[in-house]
Amino acid sequence: MTKDTLLDLSKTLNTEYEIGIWLETRDFLERQDLTTFSIKYTDGQYNLVIKLKEFSLDAAKTVFISLVRFIEYRSTFYVREDTQDAIQYFLLSSLDSKKAFLFHIVFE
Repeated sequence: MTKDTLLDLSKTLNTEYEIGIWLETRDFLERQDLTTFSIKYTDGQYNLVIKLKEFSLDAAKTVFISLVRFIEYRSTFYVREDTQDAIQYFLLSSLDSKKAFLFHIVFE
């Protein structure tokens, strides 16, 4: 699956703001050993920027997978894109009712 396919799929679902997703994500990240993080919601998408104490693919994967286990709905898809300075995930999780959330997560 490509990022574009995932983003197109998200357009068929209800990705409106959900306070529970915001709060659970914030609470989860506050318990992690991170330098900083920020969460914003814009146009049907939660945007997270996570600054790791030590940037590495393994550290990003560990935090990402733990976050997914903590908040995912019934069906979950994600795509990872790596650059020299960041690791990005596009995460889409939904229920049978088409309620869903879309995350763009950047690890630095």
